[in-house]
Amino acid sequence: MIRRYKKILIIVVLILAILYLGLSLYVSHVMTSPLSRHIDISPEVISNNFEDVEFTASDGVLLKGWLFKSSSEKLVIMVTGLLPNRVNTEYLAPMIMRELIAEGYNVLAYDTRAHGKSAGNRVGYGSVEGMDVVGAGSFAKSRGFESKNISILADSTGAVSTLMVIDQIKDVGAIVLDTPATDFQRIVSNRLWVEKKVPPFFHPTIFFFNRIFFNIDIGKAKPVEKITLDLERKLLFLHAAKDETTPLENSKKLLALANKESKLVVFEKGQHIETYKSDPDLYRKEVFGFLEAELGK
Repeated sequence: MIRRYKKILIIVVLILAILYLGLSLYVSHVMTSPLSRHIDISPEVISNNFEDVEFTASDGVLLKGWLFKSSSEKLVIMVTGLLPNRVNTEYLAPMIMRELIAEGYNVLAYDTRAHGKSAGNRVGYGSVEGMDVVGAGSFAKSRGFESKNISILADSTGAVSTLMVIDQIKDVGAIVLDTPATDFQRIVSNRLWVEKKVPPFFHPTIFFFNRIFFNIDIGKAKPVEKITLDLERKLLFLHAAKDETTPLENSKKLLALANKESKLVVFEKGQHIETYKSDPDLYRKEVFGFLEAELGK
C-alpha cells in the first residue's frame, strides 16, 4: 500500500512539474514573440512630406520606418516603448510628431525589432533594442544630419533601450527620457502578475527560459547600471506622478545618478506614459524648450 502511494505521489509530482515547466515555456514564448505587426495609420496623417526608409541596427537587424522632412537641419528620433510600433498611438506620438514637424524638426519614426515591418523574431524588453537606437543614429548621420543636431525622444521601454547604450551615443545632441525604469525585469515581473495573473513563483523559470531558448536576457536591462557611463550629458526626464506600471521613483533614482544639470519634469495628473496626454502645454514647454536649448551646441 505504501509503495502504491509513493508511486501516485511521484506521478502527481511529475505531472505538476510538467505543467509548471510547460506553462513557463509557453509564457516565455508568448511574451517574446513579435508584436504590433500591423501599421494602423497612414504616414500622411502625420505629414505628406515623408519617405519610407530602412536601415540596420548595430547588430545587423533590418529596421523600417518613416522619415518626415522639414526645412531645418535638426532631427528627432522617436524611440517607442513595448507593444506599439512606429505609430505609437498609446503615447499620442502622431500628435507629438505633427507638432515637432510644425516647429521645423525632421522626425524619424521606426519600428523596433520584432515590431511593425522591422525584422526580428523576439522582443528583447530593452535588453537588445539599444542596438536599434544606435542604428537609427548611424542612419541619421548617413543622411547628412550632424550629431549635434540629432535628438532622441524615447518613452517607456524605448527609454530603457536608450539608456542601455548611453555610452555609445555620446555624440547625440539631446536625449529626452519619458518614463524610464531602473531595472526593467522587476517591472516586467510585476506586470506579469498584475496584468496577466501569472504567479511570481513562475517568473524565475520564465526568465530562465527566455535566456536559454530565445537568447533574451531581460535581467540585463538595468539602466541604473548604465546611466553613469555618460555623466557629461544633461538629460531631460519626464514621468507621470500616477504611473503604477513604472513608478515615479524610477526616474528619481536615475536623476540622482545622472549629470547634475539634468532635470525631471513630473506630470501630476498622468498615468503610464500620459505625459503629453495629461498636460500638453507643460510637455511642449519642457521638451521643445530642451531641444531648442541643447541641439546645435
